Amino acid sequence: MISIQKGEDLITITLQNILSYRKDDEDFINLVLNWNKTVLIEVDGFYPVEVIFDRNEIKFKTKDFDKKINLKVKMDIYTFLDLAFGRLNPVKAFLKHKLKIKGLLKIGTVLKFMKIFLETMKMVASDPNNNYFELNKETR
Repeated sequence: MISIQKGEDLITITLQNILSYRKDDEDFINLVLNWNKTVLIEVDGFYPVEVIFDRNEIKFKTKDFDKKINLKVKMDIYTFLDLAFGRLNPVKAFLKHKLKIKGLLKIGTVLKFMKIFLETMKMVASDPNNNYFELNKETR
């Protein structure tokens, strides 16, 4: 089982909802379990968020980032949405400099991040209301 920290602000709540979408999916669990990496996600105009994959936990930090970040991903909000809705694929986004990745030489880390985050983001975007009330009971 995967434990995902509850988000406390706009970006971490968004990331929590995206990652929670597949938390019971066996393929997702196998990808995340014991990955032990840190990814810094920065969307222009917002603050960066460190996503920490630690054994069976996913945690978020919005300040006091770790010195050892395995992967840094930077994009604007339009690229974020275009990737989510499948209007732009990650390779084209990278080649057009809309998606900036630091740590690209760690291709295994990049590919795993894409499977964990980008594929899940596409699933959420294609089915935005699925499980909404189950995941967010306190928002009713």
